[in-house]
Amino acid sequence: MIEVDDLTIAFGKRGSHVTAVDGASFRIAEGEALGLVGESGSGKSTILRALAGLVRPDAGTMGLDGETLGSVRSKAQRRALQLMFQDPYGSLHPNQTIETALSEPLAIHGIGDRPDRITAALAEVGLPAQHRFRYPHQLSGGQRQRVALARALILEPRVLLLDEPTSALDVSVQAEILNLLTHLTRTRRLTMLMVSHDLAVVAHLCSRVAVMSAGEIVEVTTPNRLAAGEVAHPHTRILRESALEFS
Repeated sequence: MIEVDDLTIAFGKRGSHVTAVDGASFRIAEGEALGLVGESGSGKSTILRALAGLVRPDAGTMGLDGETLGSVRSKAQRRALQLMFQDPYGSLHPNQTIETALSEPLAIHGIGDRPDRITAALAEVGLPAQHRFRYPHQLSGGQRQRVALARALILEPRVLLLDEPTSALDVSVQAEILNLLTHLTRTRRLTMLMVSHDLAVVAHLCSRVAVMSAGEIVEVTTPNRLAAGEVAHPHTRILRESALEFS
């Protein structure tokens, strides 16, 4: 479903640029969840934003279900690939109701039956229909992140890009969101790419883990191999040892 080959992304001007992603390559099969892990600044979120069309690569190629993802995307490609941002406090407009936030993508893509679709989207993420008339400040952090997930899902995408979706939430709410994502992966057969610095969170949702360091993917492994300490790269070993759940 997702193909990334030799992706390179740099920021800044010539002579003073920083290479955020350096020759990254990976594949994600349909219905699979892949986790990207690494320390802050390793290039994880930059890859996610490039796939979403928010960052333009300097070299390499990206593909979605056999089609090239270029700098100009078709509406079908944009609908098929949706991004869920990290911060539930910042990703929703404070002066717009939840109904407005969920209506906007439907309006952009010319999709009708908006009231019914909004009610169904809220129900799918475990929120009652009356939440559509509330503002973000009237919801808890977990409820806001559920709304953000509903907004990503309302276009019925094939691929969901997750940028640290639980890092701003407390532990109990993290578990609720992760269980919800696991359920949606199975029922919708969604393909997911999840960025996180938390190995336990990635292990809960993903069947494979790609480890990044200084813009490069240094190892691709599985949660079971991580738990058993069967790692090949020194950086993967450092990440594992720094996570209480895997040490």
